[in-house]
Amino acid sequence: MKQLLTAILFLSSINSFADTPGKPQMDQCKVSFQNIANFNNYNFYWCIASSADKNIVASDTSFSLMSTRGAPPTYFFWAINKTTQKSTDTLKFYNYYSPDYVVILNDIKKDSLLFSKKELSNQNTIIKNEDWDSIANKQLVTDAKKAKQNHYIKIGGFVALGVAALGAIVWFFRKRNKKQNAV
Repeated sequence: MKQLLTAILFLSSINSFADTPGKPQMDQCKVSFQNIANFNNYNFYWCIASSADKNIVASDTSFSLMSTRGAPPTYFFWAINKTTQKSTDTLKFYNYYSPDYVVILNDIKKDSLLFSKKELSNQNTIIKNEDWDSIANKQLVTDAKKAKQNHYIKIGGFVALGVAALGAIVWFFRKRNKKQNAV
């Protein structure tokens, strides 16, 4: 009995080492921008912090935030007014086991980007609140539903394996008990 309690304590303490080397790789996530064409007087930009290259965003598009095993890189999104050359505030994105995002640009006031952000399920996480009516790209919604379904299938598989393992352990100890009682 002592060995069983020691094993349970050991297995439950494994989660306390969550930030040590060897943590599971986070999968990539996507950031999609919507309503960019509504702001003709601005140039929009996207870049990764570790690179001097910046991408000009001319229409609604999606960008992938790469997966890593360490600290995720920072990605930036901002706009510059074509006439005044003033920059807006900068939106920062990280992929730390993040869901997919849809950023819906609503307005630009006093050099501030006014937006709403919707989260979509992906390989990193399941999103429970589904308010996807305002997302124009329905393929993103379809992909999120499929990712959510895959999560539930995986969870169901783990539960089935756990029940099977528990059944095998119970069967083994009952069989062993019968042998010991027969002797």
